[in-house]
Amino acid sequence: MAAPRRILIVDDDASLVSALTGLLGHRGYETKCASSPAGALEAIRRRSTDVVLLDVRLGRESGLELLPKLKELRPDMSVIVFTAAGSIEMAVEAMRLGADNFLQKPVDPPRLLAIVAKGLEACRLRRRSSALERLSARSATPLLGASAAMKEATALAGSVAGRDTTVLLLGETGTGKGLLARRIHELSPRAAAPLVELNCAGLNRELTESELFGHEKGAFTGAADKKLGLFEVADGGTLFLDEIGEMETSIQAKLLQVLESNCFRRVGGTTVNEVDVRVIAATHRDLESDAGSGRFRRDLLFRLNVFSITLPPLRERRDDIVPLALCFLQQAGRPGMRAGVLADAAASRLTDYHWPGNVRELRNVMERAAILCPADEPIGAEHLPQFAGGRAAPAPLAPARADGAPLPTLREAERQLIVRTLAAHGGNIRAAAKALGVSRGTLYRKAEKFGIPLTT
Repeated sequence: MAAPRRILIVDDDASLVSALTGLLGHRGYETKCASSPAGALEAIRRRSTDVVLLDVRLGRESGLELLPKLKELRPDMSVIVFTAAGSIEMAVEAMRLGADNFLQKPVDPPRLLAIVAKGLEACRLRRRSSALERLSARSATPLLGASAAMKEATALAGSVAGRDTTVLLLGETGTGKGLLARRIHELSPRAAAPLVELNCAGLNRELTESELFGHEKGAFTGAADKKLGLFEVADGGTLFLDEIGEMETSIQAKLLQVLESNCFRRVGGTTVNEVDVRVIAATHRDLESDAGSGRFRRDLLFRLNVFSITLPPLRERRDDIVPLALCFLQQAGRPGMRAGVLADAAASRLTDYHWPGNVRELRNVMERAAILCPADEPIGAEHLPQFAGGRAAPAPLAPARADGAPLPTLREAERQLIVRTLAAHGGNIRAAAKALGVSRGTLYRKAEKFGIPLTT
């Protein structure tokens, strides 16, 4: 469901404000009011706003002087100026200062609604343009790669970006879940609002609660001042909760409540705060298994897993390794896309390695290589680590059984194991998954990968 469209009415005429609030509220708009420039600036700082209805005269102060300050805080929002004594010169000046439209009082309701609709569309287009510009500026970032698996992941991200659906990103550490979360945010209508990130790993209950929900002054020892939580900071935007599988269960219950109601209280507070935040979560853990063992709340899993995207490890998409390496070289100040910058021996070593640290490890290796290699020479195998400790992928052998017959490949052996386990449990997916020690979701994905038909 799309976020409510927010309109700020800046006028010191209480009767007009009441009428406009009723008119716009009836059309489904969320309205806030301010009667002074200071109040308007505070409202804009606190919450993302789509359209401002701004009176030229605010007591002894000027709305036209306020206009550029509002636009400086929220450049993408639309401003509609109205006054009881308008002139062509005033309209021109308002447009020069950043207004999208100009209306004279008394306000005609149908005309106002039409102009507000145009303002909302202008705001949406500006935010979309800003998001695309940011993506273009980040085009050197090797987000995912060109393999079929990653094209599917990016396509899914693009499909869900325009909605407010909660997204759960799955995959091993270092596969790029954080970058994909940023991509979803930058393609969303919330792109002009903040993207706030929190890594839940290693945080105790008290610290996680304070980080997410904030605290009041004196709420606990050391709370010398009031602190806004990340839900408030991300209001109107996106909150990315990385490694959510590491979150303590007591905090999981509070997170679920916020996801359901969009309301929370700061630690030590009594006031209910309402926020409009889209949540993207990520984990390398099997949350289905954790839910079965009681380590993760199943109701929170259901709430998070509305739309999931799985990022495969780098070793399962070797076609992406060299292109990603070239991109990382470019980021490190080397002409990474120039032919010959990566010697064949180096490319082979990179491709043969199984990358337990995934894309993050590859980035670190290429940064090191760029430092070690002279600027006028290609990156060679001697500039890469030896991948000590037996971690380098060995050259493929031709395994055979004692009778000389070839052994099945790892892929075929895995497929045979799944087929036999399903048969042993009469096609019962739940029982087969339990016997294999994986979640039902993992079994479904494996079956699809190997072309194994499943009965429901």
